[in-house]
Amino acid sequence: MRNQTDAIQWLVFAEADLQVATTAKVSKKLKYAFLMFHLQQCVEKTLKAVLVFFAIDFSKTHNLEYLLGLIKKNKIAIPAKVKEAQYLGQYAVITRYPGDEIEVSKKEFTEAVKTAKLVLKWAKTIILKKSDKLF
Repeated sequence: MRNQTDAIQWLVFAEADLQVATTAKVSKKLKYAFLMFHLQQCVEKTLKAVLVFFAIDFSKTHNLEYLLGLIKKNKIAIPAKVKEAQYLGQYAVITRYPGDEIEVSKKEFTEAVKTAKLVLKWAKTIILKKSDKLF
C-alpha cells in the first residue's frame, strides 16, 4: 500500500527528531528549549504521517492544531492525550532564533518527551497495525 510506505517514511523522520532530542547532551549552549523544537518536529511529522496514511491533503505548516483538526475532520479518533500534544506547537519557531529564548525545565522536557512518544505510539498503531483501537 503506497500510503503506508509513504507514512512510514514520515515516521522515520519523526523518530529521528525524537532521537536527536533524547540523546543530545544539554549544556550552556544546548538547552532544553532548543531540544523542544525537535519534539515539536517529531509530533508534527507523526501527525503528517497519519494524514499521509489516510491520503488527506495538508498544507505546509508547523501548526499542530491545524493538523489535529484535519485528522478530526476526517473522523479519525484522536485520544485526549494525543490532542494535548498541540501545546508543543509553540516550540516550532520560538526556540530557533536569538532573542526569542524561553526557559524550559528538565521536568517540562521530560513530560514533552513522554507526549511525543505517546503520539508516535498512537500513529504507529494506526499505520503499522491499521488499527486505532489501542487508545
